Amino acid sequence: MMRDGIACTWILLMFLAQTCVAEWPQILGSNRDGHAIGKKLDPWTSPPAVKWRVRCGAGYAGVAVAGGNVLLWHREDDKECLDCLSSDDGSRKWRAVFPAVYRGGVDPDLGPRCVPVIDGEQVYVYGAAGDLQAVGLANGKTIWSRPLRSQYEADEGYFGAGSTPLVIGDQLVVAVGGEPNAGLIALNKGNGETRWTALEQEAAYSSPVPITLKNKTYVAAVMRLKTVIVDPTDGTVLTEFEFGRRGPTVNAATPLVDGSNLFVTAAYGVGCRMLDLAGGKPTDRWGQTDVISSQYVTPVRCGQWLFAITGREDYGNGELLCARWADGKEGWRQPEFGTAHLIAVGDRVLAQKISGELKLFAADGSSYQELASATLPTGKYRALPAFSEGVLYCRRIITPSQNELIAIRP
Repeated sequence: MMRDGIACTWILLMFLAQTCVAEWPQILGSNRDGHAIGKKLDPWTSPPAVKWRVRCGAGYAGVAVAGGNVLLWHREDDKECLDCLSSDDGSRKWRAVFPAVYRGGVDPDLGPRCVPVIDGEQVYVYGAAGDLQAVGLANGKTIWSRPLRSQYEADEGYFGAGSTPLVIGDQLVVAVGGEPNAGLIALNKGNGETRWTALEQEAAYSSPVPITLKNKTYVAAVMRLKTVIVDPTDGTVLTEFEFGRRGPTVNAATPLVDGSNLFVTAAYGVGCRMLDLAGGKPTDRWGQTDVISSQYVTPVRCGQWLFAITGREDYGNGELLCARWADGKEGWRQPEFGTAHLIAVGDRVLAQKISGELKLFAADGSSYQELASATLPTGKYRALPAFSEGVLYCRRIITPSQNELIAIRP
């Protein structure tokens, strides 16, 4: 028993060590919570300067940034391309190319959706068709490759594969949504071999996160119709609860963790749930359909306050909402704000609107206090932004097949 506890503590320490060193190495930053660690962003008094800009192909994948490298995952014609760019000037260091076989669904964009994952000397990318690649960070050479969705006969969903894999210890946990019993799978991150498979659940567009309960690290994953807590060592399900709705719906926001508390949200009449998992079984603390109902934007927590976009982009009813983390009580609401991705930077929140506006506001629960705003070059900005070393990386959609990555210094 003590040996198991030591092993789990070691896994957690290794995870924290990896995430604290890099700047924005994966989806939603170092800890998958939308926080730019150790950074401060002062209100700008003149339009933010464009540091550099690079044209690229299709896709909604945000970039990962670490060690002066910017990893850009996109599609050009019949190829999915992983470009390693210099954070200094955007020049390309190397390119890794893979066949692109995704033919599209509800959305005309055919590019990848998942943010690259930088882990030490390796980078992992998950393509729109569910093909997982591991490449060397130094040179872009392929280390291993797995066509997971075809191997496990997974449905491609409305928008292709869109759940960014999670590195935890020496494993890579992936929401595949396959059969039989392969909703979640774990791979040896070094060689790509399958360690375990678990769950009869379709994949969602939310990404799994680590959660520690009773000094043991688990994986929390929002699937198509359920949220599950699994043991990463063997895939055993600790607990699960209903979350989702049948029909033309998706679960896309990544869950937030605070100790034993887990927050999940979705649109389409699903709403949100705040649960306490301290006892191993989920206990609802609060949750309603009319408090926070996020279509795909992951909220950010700053102290006792939760900042979220509630509503749907396709309905044009996105609102910026502040609610108290402990009980969901509304602090304030900013109507007609629109859909925006949120990054917490110290005691401020940076919002990148899909429409191409930047807003900086105070992480204050008493009222909406806008500190600065700016307009980005014309286009749509659906990809997750990244914030590293004072630089904001935004991906602009020019046409369905052509994007542009813009590095901005607010």
